Amino acid sequence: MEENLKNKLGFWIFIIIVLFLAIGGYFFMDYVLKEPEEKNNDLKEKINHKIDKNKDFIYFENAETISEGAEIYYQDVVINLDTQEVLTESLRKENKIYKENIQYISKQSLLSEELITYNNDDLYSLNFREYKTYEFDKYVSLLIIDQYYTCFDLNTFYKTKSYIFNTETGALLTEEEILSMYDLEMTEIKSKIKTHLESKQVIDNEVEVIRIEDTINDFKNYAFYINEYGRLYISYLVKSTQVDYNEIMEVN
Repeated sequence: MEENLKNKLGFWIFIIIVLFLAIGGYFFMDYVLKEPEEKNNDLKEKINHKIDKNKDFIYFENAETISEGAEIYYQDVVINLDTQEVLTESLRKENKIYKENIQYISKQSLLSEELITYNNDDLYSLNFREYKTYEFDKYVSLLIIDQYYTCFDLNTFYKTKSYIFNTETGALLTEEEILSMYDLEMTEIKSKIKTHLESKQVIDNEVEVIRIEDTINDFKNYAFYINEYGRLYISYLVKSTQVDYNEIMEVN
């Protein structure tokens, strides 16, 4: 009888231990699995630097058509990152200066018959910007190409610049970081550009039109961007005996 009681007691103790381990194991595994998920969710929340979650990392507003015929438009670029609000405001101010300095034919003191025949939306001269955006993986690029318009010569290249952002950190990449990502150096890039321009060289009245050496030796007006396929491109000024122009080339 006593032995039978011990067996029953041992059985119920065993059942209790099994239930304890099962229930405890369930809650333990639930905690273990949920904690990394919660941490990952917290991390995602921390690295989401978008100001407006419903818009792209780079978008435009205040669009205004200046000339449909000359394809000139003004718009403010917005970098939708909470780390780049100062840069957005700076670009907005630059664009405002361009808009406020448009020169009109009707406001010129000396109007010749020749000048009047070039009348296109009454525009005499102005600077304007062309924007291009690219997104690849965690990088978003903004390429800006500034052009100069006159009613005589139409559009000519003025200058270029760009910004590449890491959307996870909200940081603006430096040139050193960009080149390091692609294991490149400026000397190598200049060599590629020189080879590229030599293949495009043309002769006009026994004179080389593309001033290759001048372009390479005074290589200051350029900008990098990463395209939608992750390839690195450079936008740069090419000097010419005729009209300087902008060239875009893949460098990796």
